[in-house]
Amino acid sequence: MLVSTALALAGTASFAVAHPFRPTTARRAVTSFPAGTSFDIILNKASTNAKEISSNNAFSVIDIDLFDNDANTIADYKAAGKKVICYFSAGTREDWRDDKTSFQSSDYGKAMEDWPGENWVSVKSDNVKAIMKKRIALAKEKGCDAIDPDNTDGFSSNQDGWGFQKADYAAYIKFLAQEAAAVDLSIGLKNSLDLIPDVIDVVQFAVNEQCHEYEECDAYKPFTAADKAVFNIEYGGQKCDSPADVKLTILNKPADQGLNTLGGQCAVSGGEPAAAPSSSQAPVSSAKPSATDGATKPSVTAAPSATQTGAPPEPTPTTPSEDDNEEDGDGEEEGEEEKSRPKKGQSWAWWKNN
Repeated sequence: MLVSTALALAGTASFAVAHPFRPTTARRAVTSFPAGTSFDIILNKASTNAKEISSNNAFSVIDIDLFDNDANTIADYKAAGKKVICYFSAGTREDWRDDKTSFQSSDYGKAMEDWPGENWVSVKSDNVKAIMKKRIALAKEKGCDAIDPDNTDGFSSNQDGWGFQKADYAAYIKFLAQEAAAVDLSIGLKNSLDLIPDVIDVVQFAVNEQCHEYEECDAYKPFTAADKAVFNIEYGGQKCDSPADVKLTILNKPADQGLNTLGGQCAVSGGEPAAAPSSSQAPVSSAKPSATDGATKPSVTAAPSATQTGAPPEPTPTTPSEDDNEEDGDGEEEGEEEKSRPKKGQSWAWWKNN
């Protein structure tokens, strides 16, 4: 063998050891939520009577609380052909959650305004990230198709008290997206409109509250352009229109109740709103509400575009991106100040009970 050949082979061998061949691993498929996918949300119940309401054809996707629903409930929904999104707060520590003691004192600080028992967490904390990873694993274990992590906008006006920047929260969402994709779960962006350009490639849908009320719906053009659903919830109104180049799935929920009844979908075509559930409508669950009923904040929800025709699209498997007034106070005491609308990000469930 020529010396030059031997040296070449030796060099190749050493290179192979230092840089072992790694075949390309096929990306795992997660559930996609095309723009216009039908949707509903129910959070403020300890459990939902899934068998009783799964026959409801007004929605193909249901958003429910991760902790307050067991695997059997989720299985009932899925047996009826529903896709299940599981809600939890990724940006705050809630003192009524099962894993509240997992947070170290250094993990959370400033109290969340108007939310007793809730504090903003450090999105840079390794322990916080470990807790969220366990929550994502719990969502997988229970059979959820996707997660809806709330409170990822603490950078806005430094409301989290940590002084973290938008980039810090974008990195946090990308971490959550990577962990979700690792267990075949989709992930949505909850509110946090300023983060859309940074995370559009790693999320599969958006959940928004009150973009009509705050005239922000046009910010979701990138989601529509990418054929990703925007689940929009409005409170106390009848909104069924979408801005140009934006397709929303809209729910009109009554102002005098929390997210504890179904309904309020806009019509699939024609733009006429469906009747919003009234305050006298029986709850969808026969289960007794938990002691924390009303403490869970709603995720953002969306509805089909007013111009959409035909049946709304069903979620389908896809491959993730490489980047891993209160009602008028008839019973108010004299001199009691009437409550204003909740601030952006508040839940009517809390507002009406405080």
